[in-house]
Amino acid sequence: MIKIAFLGTPSIGAKALESLIDSKQMEVEVVVTVPDRAIGRSHSTLQPSPVAKTAKEHNIQTIKTDSINRDLEKLKLFEFDYLVTCAFGQILSNDILSLPKKKAINIHGSLLPEGRGGAPLHWAIIKGKTKTGITIMEMVEEMDAGDYYSQFDIKISSLDDVTSLFSKVGDLIYEKTAEGIMEIENGKESIKQNEKKVSYWLNIKRKDSKIDFNNSAKDICNLIRGLEKVPGAWAMLNDKIVKIHKAKIVKGTIDSATSEPGTITNISEKGIFVQTKEGVINVTEVTVEGSSRNTIDNLINSNIFIKHDKFK
Repeated sequence: MIKIAFLGTPSIGAKALESLIDSKQMEVEVVVTVPDRAIGRSHSTLQPSPVAKTAKEHNIQTIKTDSINRDLEKLKLFEFDYLVTCAFGQILSNDILSLPKKKAINIHGSLLPEGRGGAPLHWAIIKGKTKTGITIMEMVEEMDAGDYYSQFDIKISSLDDVTSLFSKVGDLIYEKTAEGIMEIENGKESIKQNEKKVSYWLNIKRKDSKIDFNNSAKDICNLIRGLEKVPGAWAMLNDKIVKIHKAKIVKGTIDSATSEPGTITNISEKGIFVQTKEGVINVTEVTVEGSSRNTIDNLINSNIFIKHDKFK
């Protein structure tokens, strides 16, 4: 039986953990994840990470820590052949990477060497990619720079947003994680990354999520799709932050520029229409500062959106 230490945090990491748990050739000895987080307005309720929930369901011993590098001694109490990570969110020291008897393996959500970093699925949509996937790779101290063993790709449709893409990639991770580890166990050789093709898709910063209406309608819709849930693409309107969660290009207006970029050109039961540098977008779901997420049909009579007002 192959013994595994697994490190992960969100739902997509839980998919990798489930793949290992369901494998008849593997036994997960220990799970490492973040501490329970306070939720709700009063922050009185603690919620475990999705990985922690999965570990508890299967009675797997769990280390909850904000820094496994500091809690190295806790992990040393376990013996394992492979250390496997997926969406863990902590940089691991060489002391951690040297613990497994065989290898430290990461399941990364892009087709490396493109998309090193912590937000590869967000950026894949923002950059208008039509394909992404996962890479099963050996971990080194440098971020996402190790040799890889396997890659599996999926299509990104024009209807995908980051939520649907996470779901699709999660299914792929469940399907391929245990299979990929078994291939390594059976002697599959690794492949070096092409350093000339490296790109970095790092965690989203506030400046990355601000909408610039001087961009094209296509680029703006890609940004909105890529940030649909968290953190949300945003712009200012009458001194209020408006996060735009759903929008689409209005066909036949790609090359028009009848108003200044950012101007609300029309308001109807279909939503609000905003001019960009190239084309018009139809906005249908937003969060206005001080309120909850809402569809436009609940807001068009609220005087929040007024024709000829301008997003900044």
